[in-house]
Amino acid sequence: MIAIIIGIDHGYYAIKTRQVSFPSGIIGYDYEPYTMQNVLQYQGKYYVCGTGRQTLVKNKTSNDNYYLLTLAAIAEEIKHRKAERKTEVILAVGLPLSSFGREKQGFREYLLRKEQPVRFLYESELYEITIKDVKLFPQGYSALALHPEYLKNEPSVLLVDIGGWTVDLMRLDNAVPNAATCRSLESYRPQQKDWTQRAGSRFSGTSSREMSHRHFRLI
Repeated sequence: MIAIIIGIDHGYYAIKTRQVSFPSGIIGYDYEPYTMQNVLQYQGKYYVCGTGRQTLVKNKTSNDNYYLLTLAAIAEEIKHRKAERKTEVILAVGLPLSSFGREKQGFREYLLRKEQPVRFLYESELYEITIKDVKLFPQGYSALALHPEYLKNEPSVLLVDIGGWTVDLMRLDNAVPNAATCRSLESYRPQQKDWTQRAGSRFSGTSSREMSHRHFRLI
């Protein structure tokens, strides 16, 4: 059996795969809800996925919400690909640049659990999924692998990953990531003052006036 590779973005605002995107909220029930649409059944409970959104938490492994949303995302991706519901899966997931090294191992263990295969129902269909491996990548920075032209002949590029709750920043000097510049602006809101000014003020020795918009690459 050839494992299916599924990329999942575990955002605070939304869960995203290649095929689908749905809000990252989830509500659990001890009884069957009024509809089985977007409903995950796991270990005797019902979870309506895509209802509302997550609160901003420092550690996404602090409860099972993101694990349950991962199962829903796997089911949605398999459904859209018309693949077998009994299969092996390799997950490719990301973490914020500023906390990648600190959270990498814990998030991998959180998703790659000993209980294999994982059996659950999604929208009343039975799934039997064996998660063979979990690959972790820095969010945002991975996209530059597809667009190396953004770095060509640029002495300094500021990578900005705009999410639902946070904006993650990293500066690349001569195409090399500068780990000391990793920042995460939390509780981001569009009505706040220009985020380019906020981003510029986070980098020592660089004022927002010195950073023209051409330095910003929106990935």
